Amino acid sequence: MSRTSRPTTVSDGTQQADPPRGAKTLDSGLRILWELRENPDGLLHGELSRRLGIERTAVYRLIGTLQANRLVTKSDDGRYQLALGVLELASSVLPQLRRSFAQQLRELAEISQATAFVTALDGANTCVVVAVTEPSTTITHVAYRVGTRHEADRGASGIAILAGRPPVLGERAAITEARQRGYSVTSGELQTGAWGIAAPIRPPHGHPVASVGIVAIGQGDESAIAPVVLRIADVMSAGEQF
Repeated sequence: MSRTSRPTTVSDGTQQADPPRGAKTLDSGLRILWELRENPDGLLHGELSRRLGIERTAVYRLIGTLQANRLVTKSDDGRYQLALGVLELASSVLPQLRRSFAQQLRELAEISQATAFVTALDGANTCVVVAVTEPSTTITHVAYRVGTRHEADRGASGIAILAGRPPVLGERAAITEARQRGYSVTSGELQTGAWGIAAPIRPPHGHPVASVGIVAIGQGDESAIAPVVLRIADVMSAGEQF
């Protein structure tokens, strides 16, 4: 999320005041996290300083603290990225997210007669399944486990997330096609015989970091299922959970 799009209002809708002097260090650290969230490929030290208007020496100190708490990591090419500590903090939020998704996922699973899921991006290249709902009346269906991880550019869920973001040079044709279509369709990419459709969950600011979709055994009716997936994605996008 960019500097202008990070949360700026309090719960009663009024504009949030500048942080007290004693809280400015915390505020600067949080701004770094938000900026890295918006740039999953990472940012160099100078880029962070310039984008946020924070002195380079202050950025060094803040990054050091964030690294010590496993909230930020440094890649081999010197770019800072969000680290797994952020996911560990988020894990306490996942039960609440699953409850908020429950009604939409149940509806999607029953209409499609397939396993419905929400998947979130973890870093730049990996996706993790955060919520699953199985249909109640099918004899057989795909078993999809919460916590399952896979490459972001493989499978309907990851492709949908990437398709909701700006084009990247050299991206898979499947991502480009999904961007044009508004949703992704894959067959057998993550599991032999599995067929999936997914659409990005679009936040009010920034790029998508999650998607919602279904996975079925054998090819389903795309013309019937895709509109339902898109509608559920719109509902979840309006909910602003991501």
